[in-house]
Amino acid sequence: MKTTPLILLLLACSNAFAQHSISFKIDGFSNKYYGLVQVRDTADVFKAGTVKVFDKATKKELMHTTSDELTFDLHDGQVKANIMEAPYGEQSLIIYEDFNFDGVKDFALMDGQNSCYHGPSFQIWLAQGAGFKHSDAFTRLAQEYCGMFVVNQKDKVLETMTKSGCCWHQFSRFKVENGQLKTLSVEESSLSNTEPFFEEVSQQTWVNGKEEQTLKQYISGADTLFSFTLAKNGKQVVLFQAAQGEFLFYALCQKDGSIEFSYPEVIYDEKTQENVGGAMTLSNGKLTFKNDDAAYEIYDEGNGKIGVRVVSDGKNYVFEGVAGSVKGDLDHLKGLDKKNLNKTL
Repeated sequence: MKTTPLILLLLACSNAFAQHSISFKIDGFSNKYYGLVQVRDTADVFKAGTVKVFDKATKKELMHTTSDELTFDLHDGQVKANIMEAPYGEQSLIIYEDFNFDGVKDFALMDGQNSCYHGPSFQIWLAQGAGFKHSDAFTRLAQEYCGMFVVNQKDKVLETMTKSGCCWHQFSRFKVENGQLKTLSVEESSLSNTEPFFEEVSQQTWVNGKEEQTLKQYISGADTLFSFTLAKNGKQVVLFQAAQGEFLFYALCQKDGSIEFSYPEVIYDEKTQENVGGAMTLSNGKLTFKNDDAAYEIYDEGNGKIGVRVVSDGKNYVFEGVAGSVKGDLDHLKGLDKKNLNKTL
């Protein structure tokens, strides 16, 4: 029989792949199973190849993934399983752990770089009976976020993280109920795009099927100029400026650091084509400002006499500060050049 040029070419390509492919046995993670990864080349960061899991007793293949973008590090010439440096560190080709908290370990096999920012992604097989069954629901947790999910064995929850750019992150927690994944909480944090660039944190939680939502703001990356704690309620008064910012800001913060009230709100004026914010006046050791609801005076009279005076609806309120809690002083404001700060010295 005459061999055609096409058959010869196919045989040559097949032999070339066989000669250049490299195999690594992945062992030591189980007394019942072992893995095998076969790639064309180890020089590239992303390697085309296949990951397989076998039964040690029968040598039968149980599951596999194939990808053009496998990644792994060699440890003394070997490929290790169960390395999980979430979210951006090394993540093994094979992770063998109990994902659904039923007391039996399951498998995750890398299938490429399909998670956020071209990060590692995985296919999930859950132990079922004497074998394993692929799970679409658990696989989504290892595809739609950043890398492999974290298994929190202490709290019996799965944790994921995803992000967009520098300034938006999402953290989610899931529980397993009757074999099904249920969302426990979703927390999102982002930075506002105008001064004072507060961090905004929203949280959704589900308790007994009922959803609860909270939204809080925090001072982020700012320069604190003067601050103290109020004696009556433990809240904190903060005068601060954003990095390279144009305005001076006041904030009253809860004990957990979240902002209860802040001033001013910065808005863009279409007429002048610039950002504007409510005025503040520094005079004789006092900083004053007012909005539609009240007039405020932050004072520092020396000898530890600090606090806030508020006039609202014709009534006067005085909130004294704890002297030992003071950081900075109002004198620092004298040298500030801020668009909303007037100084009468």
